[in-house]
Formats: sequence, structure tokens, C-alpha cells
Amino acid sequence: MIKISVPRVDGSSQDWTETDGVYSRYLKLRSSGYKGKSLVHELLTDDWGAPPVGVRLTGTLEDGTPVDEYIPYS
Repeated sequence: MIKISVPRVDGSSQDWTETDGVYSRYLKLRSSGYKGKSLVHELLTDDWGAPPVGVRLTGTLEDGTPVDEYIPYS
């Protein structure tokens, strides 16, 4: 499982877990040239209310591979 943590500019935050598929989608988008705000919008959503500072993906994939990625929202 992958934990998604999203701190926001107003000091609030949102955390939830996703399956390993979110990490696979992240890798595909990144390799296609997405980064920053556009990567976050394609991967998750563009409807945040208060915008995020960034998005962190952490956890361990089913095969034991550790995940710790940060996407700045800029």
C-alpha cells in the first residue's frame, strides 16, 4: 500500500492510502514528462480547495520495494 500525504498552503493536510497502482501511474506519468503541478493533476486531481505544497508517496510495494517520492506543487 502507498500512503499519499498532501500538506496544503493553509496549514491543513490530507492523507490516504492507495494500491500500488498509483505508484505505477506516477512512474508512467513522470517518464512521459509530467512534473510538478501537472503531474499531481494527472495522478490525483486538480480540485484541492486550498492548493497543496506538494505530494508525498511513501510505503512499500507488494514486491518489497520501498517508496519515498515527493512531488513539489509548482
